[in-house]
Amino acid sequence: MNTQRQKMKMQQKLTPQQLLLMRLLQLPVTSLEQKIKEEVEKNPMLEVDASDPQEQYDSTDDAEPMETGEGEGDFKGIDIDEYYDDDDYSYRERMEKDLNSEGRQMEFSDGVSFTESLIRQLGLQRLTEREHTIGNEIIGSIDGTGYLGRDVQLIANDMAFRMGIDVTEDEMEKVLAVIQTFDPAGVGARNLQECLSLQLHRINNPDEDTLRATDIVDNYFGQLSSKHYASLMTALKIDEKQLERALGVIRRLNPKPGWGREEESKGAHYIIPDFIVSREGGQLTFTLSDRNKPKLRLNSEYTEMMMQLDSRKGLNKNEQETLQFIKSKTEAAQWLMSTIDQRCETLAATMGAILKYQQAYFLSGDTDDIRPMRLKDIAELTGFDESTISRVVNEKYVQTDFGTFLLKTLFVKAVVTEQGDLLAVEHIKEALRQIIDDEDKGEPLTDEDLTALLTGKGFKLSRRTVTKYRESMGIPVGRMRREIKA
Repeated sequence: MNTQRQKMKMQQKLTPQQLLLMRLLQLPVTSLEQKIKEEVEKNPMLEVDASDPQEQYDSTDDAEPMETGEGEGDFKGIDIDEYYDDDDYSYRERMEKDLNSEGRQMEFSDGVSFTESLIRQLGLQRLTEREHTIGNEIIGSIDGTGYLGRDVQLIANDMAFRMGIDVTEDEMEKVLAVIQTFDPAGVGARNLQECLSLQLHRINNPDEDTLRATDIVDNYFGQLSSKHYASLMTALKIDEKQLERALGVIRRLNPKPGWGREEESKGAHYIIPDFIVSREGGQLTFTLSDRNKPKLRLNSEYTEMMMQLDSRKGLNKNEQETLQFIKSKTEAAQWLMSTIDQRCETLAATMGAILKYQQAYFLSGDTDDIRPMRLKDIAELTGFDESTISRVVNEKYVQTDFGTFLLKTLFVKAVVTEQGDLLAVEHIKEALRQIIDDEDKGEPLTDEDLTALLTGKGFKLSRRTVTKYRESMGIPVGRMRREIKA
């Protein structure tokens, strides 16, 4: 027997303007400019005002956090787990795993993007319109490292759901094979083995070492990845010198083809910082980039038309629809301009709090002065929710006298030493990296050895913790770090 019951519960809903603020907060300045450009194109009531001076937000190290006006309090109570895990420091770990990165010096090219380059190459292929559509979907699923991040069947299912196009797996594989012939070599691979194999098979007139390297990657990748060199030499009937030459060919390949394009390295590279921090004596001052606050205004002609129509009586149907359209676009434009102002205030308040919290580091530029800092710490200083702080620091760069770097890199975990002091995890990882760099690669250290050496440096940690740090840095276990001595 079905029964009906009444249930009362409280539920918080965000206004459209608050939702817009959340979206804008997480955009870096370059993405914000693109978003504004799209809004200006869509909304005839918006236009760029090139005459108004930009408002700058300055703060010294002893300034109080800025107020964000109405609406920020409505963010209280949002489930932080939905947006950001305070204990998730994968953004640091991903940077550490990338051996090609140079710490803070992450740069973006002003030329053609990786995706645009692939789309252009797709346009040069003799494919049907259906195949071009499939190709665009596949390229959209290729990540920044050059790998296909989704299974082809999932992409096909997505096309059927969104576009009503039923695509077979054979069609997907056929178009993917075409994309895998694009530059850079290795693009569109689904795993490391396929990536290396694509690059090796692209080599013209391969010599004996290249052919042997191709055989290893195609047929003995398990032994290669496990560094079972003795097994490889037995299977291939070769000696150590021959194996070393083949491994040398493999080492010269690019495991992340999306990050190694020649045209990008030759182009002009730059970063547009969201914040600029300056030191004057013992005082710190920061400025919010002018490009964070585009100069927008309402279109005067449409505004005058709206006022005229609004003052008249007896409007016909077309005039009523016109008036309603202009009013709705005006409201949307005012929302956007107000939200951009609130975004600037929130960014300035958050940066001011970070500057106070990490004052020693910004004054010295020495990474040893970085204090362990969590989203919660800055949220308490500003009065904002942790989800708001997460959005503010997302993909934002800060320019200083000693370099330009991602703001997120200042959010580091801490451990408690034997003396009861807080020590940033990054310091421990740096010590661990140095120990591993200096080890004998012929007899690499075990995790037990690493734990003992770290303890000798004053870092008393369990072996399990050392293992976790090693893995988060993308450093393999000792056996996998062993190198043969030719």
